[in-house]
This record gives sequence, C-alpha cells and structure tokens, in this order.
Amino acid sequence: MMWQRVVTLERAGLAGYVRAVARALGVPGAGTACESETRCAGYIALPRRCAECPGRDGMVEWSARRGWSVVLEETPEEASVLVARLGAGLVPAPDVVADFVGEVLAGRRTGGRGSGEPAEADQGTLRELLVPYALIAWPPG
Repeated sequence: MMWQRVVTLERAGLAGYVRAVARALGVPGAGTACESETRCAGYIALPRRCAECPGRDGMVEWSARRGWSVVLEETPEEASVLVARLGAGLVPAPDVVADFVGEVLAGRRTGGRGSGEPAEADQGTLRELLVPYALIAWPPG
C-alpha cells in the first residue's frame, strides 16, 4: 500500500507544535486536532473546566491570525465564548501557553494581553515558526 497523503512541513510543524503544547498541559495527543486545508488552526480539549464557567467544556484554540485563546465550547443552547486570548505572538513556547491556560482555568486571568489583534502570518513566516516542531513519521512498510 502506498502512502498518499501529502504532508507539508507547515502541516507537520503545526501538528508537532499543538502536541508540544498539549504535552505541556498534560493532555494526551488524542485530545488534539489540527486543520490546515481551509485555514491553519489547532485545538486542544481541556481536561478540566474553567473556574468562571464550571458547567461548560473548554478548549484551547490556536489560529495563524490570533495565536492562542481559551474558548468555551459551543453547546446546542449557546455559542462558543472567548474567555481569554494570550497575545504573546503566534508561536510562543509551550510552557508559556500552559502557564496562561492554568491562570485562565484558575480564574486568575480573563481577556487578552497586548493591543489589537496580530495579523495573519504569511506562509514564509508561518513555516519558519512551525518547522522546528515538525515530526514526520514514515508509514510502516
């Protein structure tokens, strides 16, 4: 069987970066997802709930435009809600993201940091930021 899926360095880098952040948060890789077909984004399911909204599940979301945010997940009754945005650049170190998420979940931090929204990175910049995290595993065979 031939491996057909094309893996770009950006896609592999995004997957590696999201998994590195998940590891820093103590979340197994199965609790992560990445999307790079229509937009460059990553998601990590949070194992514990936010002190501000203990009745709703949360996630940490990364986008090439905004960086990291803590978001309450959408329910049939309510839309998703932004709890806090990190605002420390597009690809901060995983431990910086983990510290931010810990502060948000404990109720010590809301809102965003920094002024305005970061602009979406161009492909070259994004590649440069994500490639160090690229982990490419060849299929067996």
